Order: sequence, then C-alpha cells, then structure tokens
Amino acid sequence: MLASTAPISYRQLPLRLYQIGPKFRDELKSRFGLMRAKEFLMKDMYTFDVSESTAKESYAAVSAAYERFFAQLEVPYVKVQAATGIMGGSLSHEYHYVSAVGEDTLLQCSQCGYAGNLEVLDTETQTCPSCQSTSLSQVRGVEVAHTFLLGDKYSKPLGATYLNNAGKPDALTMGCFGIGLTRVIAAALEVQSTEQQLRWPKLLAPYDVCLIGAKQGSKEQLKTEQLELQLLEQLSAICGAQELLHDERKELTIGKRLMDAKRLGHPLIIVVGAKAPKLELHMCGEEPQELELPEVLRMVQAHVEHKQQLLQGTIKTKEQDLQQRLGHVH
Repeated sequence: MLASTAPISYRQLPLRLYQIGPKFRDELKSRFGLMRAKEFLMKDMYTFDVSESTAKESYAAVSAAYERFFAQLEVPYVKVQAATGIMGGSLSHEYHYVSAVGEDTLLQCSQCGYAGNLEVLDTETQTCPSCQSTSLSQVRGVEVAHTFLLGDKYSKPLGATYLNNAGKPDALTMGCFGIGLTRVIAAALEVQSTEQQLRWPKLLAPYDVCLIGAKQGSKEQLKTEQLELQLLEQLSAICGAQELLHDERKELTIGKRLMDAKRLGHPLIIVVGAKAPKLELHMCGEEPQELELPEVLRMVQAHVEHKQQLLQGTIKTKEQDLQQRLGHVH
C-alpha cells in the first residue's frame, strides 16, 4: 500500500498500521488443537519510520505494549531473543508460554537473566552471548508472538519511500509485529489447565460467575428458590448480566452441573444447595468454601475489581516483577 502511494512526507511518520483477521496455513498435519491449526486469528502490525534510530523507538514502544498485554493475562511468559530467519532484519524477539508441548527450545541464563531461542545461541558450546556463562537452563516454549526490526529490506526493493526534510526521497525503515490470538487462548489454557478442569486467564474467561441452584423437585428447592433469585439479582448488579451464567438445567443434580462448571473453568462457581443460607463458593484452582451471602458477594466484587485493575494496567503482576528483575529485554 505505501509503495503504491509513495512518497509520503516525513511529517506523517512514524506510521503504525495493524489489522486483526483470519489467516490460513497449509499445515500438512494439524495438531495441538488451535495451537497448530490450518486457520487462525492473527494480529499483524507494521511500523514505518524515517531512520533506524526512530524505528528502534517504535520497536521498543510496541514491545512494551506486548509486555503489558501478556502481563494482563497473568500467564507466566518469557520474552527471548530470536533469529530473524527468512523475515530478515537486524533484531527479533519471541514471546513464549513455557509448556512441554512447545516446539521451540529456550535457554535462560541464571547469571545475567538473558533468555534466547536455542537457534540464536552457539549450538556447540551453548554459551550465553551476554556474559559467556554456560549456566543455561533449558525449557520448551509455545511461541505466541514475534517482533522484527526489518530495516529497509522490503521498503527499498518495493519502492516504499518518504520525502525527507530536504524534499528528497528515502526508503522507509520498517518493523513487523504479530500476535497469534487463537494460539494465545489455546496455549494459556494448555499451560494452566488440568486433566479435570480448564483454567482461564481472568480476562479471557467466557463468564466470571456460574450460579447453580437446587434440582427441580428436590427438598432443597422450596427453601432456596427465593435466595437463588435474590443472588441472581445481586450478582447481575456486581458483575453484569453478560458475565453471569445461570445454569438452569434443573432437571440435573447439583453435582452433575457442578462437575460441568468445573470442567468449563468458570473462575467463580456459586452453589445454592442443602447448606443454605450458607453458600458454596468454588474458586478455580482452590478448595471450596462455605460462606455467608455477604462474604460471597464481597469476593465476587473483589474479582470484578481485580479484572478492572488488570485492564487499566494498575496492577504490577508477579510476572512483571520477575521480568524486571531479570532484565529480560536484550
């Protein structure tokens, strides 16, 4: 697009263009569900600058945004130096979720905190390029995002130029950035879930709360029906009706619906059953609790506020603190 409209003015730069849409890959053997599928959702971005130095500023700004995005999901990730490969350019980083099903081998230095893909390190000595240490730990990673500083590798041959402040045409300096959106979802679930239960990042869970009432015709139904309706109204006010799933399959037992809800990984499951007016609260990954109504509402409110803080970027997560202490950007 820029090549066909070139040259543009230096006053229009830096320019950052992105799109989110489906992509298709001719996978000979699809595997790992959404992590290696023939069709997937991708966020692509290209940056255009007047020079290598300003392109590095754009690269740093977009990389910082990626780090905020992954920190918001609260799934431990690692950012590693990567080979530029067929894309080319002078600098490249990958973002990985550590998982046994990962197809990349990652090495991290315990001395200086450097992290890199095995493909960028000395395959014979496996020494850290930052400090020459051989104290490198090895893990498998699922790549969920990639960034490249491309320079003028594509802009120059394609004639994508801008007019500098002297009115002369110069080649644009480019960066390329991508996040595999469907892979982020699949890999996050792969990392956090168990054989019995999905465990969603809070910001990606389809619902915040699942409410389960007594079975139709059971002896508990009459004494809990009013409490269930009251709770439904109060929960809707706290988290919003769109974030609340009311399991009304009352022909099924509480146990059957609770098992389904746990498998689906709802962050908070509230059961109005035989122990009413006390409620059962099941928080994903934790032991169930028997609580009074006000305490349950308080914990739902705390969950909603935590999500809001994540979205606003006001929480410094454990992952952010770890990455800062490791000095992970190279």
